Amino acid sequence: MRLGLVKEVKLRNGTVVEFDEHEPDTLYETIIREVLIPRYQENNDWNLTINIIIEEMNELITKYELDPKLKLGLLNQVEVHLDKEIEELTGCDKIEILFLNMDDYVEDIERLISSGKDKQELRNDMANLIFPLTVFELGELFIYLGRRAFLK
Repeated sequence: MRLGLVKEVKLRNGTVVEFDEHEPDTLYETIIREVLIPRYQENNDWNLTINIIIEEMNELITKYELDPKLKLGLLNQVEVHLDKEIEELTGCDKIEILFLNMDDYVEDIERLISSGKDKQELRNDMANLIFPLTVFELGELFIYLGRRAFLK
């Protein structure tokens, strides 16, 4: 096992973490436990919470001259947690954590499709509905809709 340089880093909430550049999981786990989960519980906004932990990591990278690739590692670790304890925050499955209003989207889509509008109006209205979503969110929406349609 190759040990890297170990140094103490301090999160904005005051939590001190022993950081090993070759074993960054301790830092990731601490950010998830001490920042992501509490902030998500406070604001119920997944996108805002992800931005908060990225901002936290950016600050650590700058302050302690850490490898910028740590952001990607943190996001990968968050994804590992999505099907575990983050899911337990609301008792929802992964998609509902990412979109607490997913059922509202689905209802809006159903309403649009059954409205009797012509194809062009339907396309425009659908585009306006999904315009604020990121590519990742769109992917999750398609997965959610696909599961509803094909796994019934």
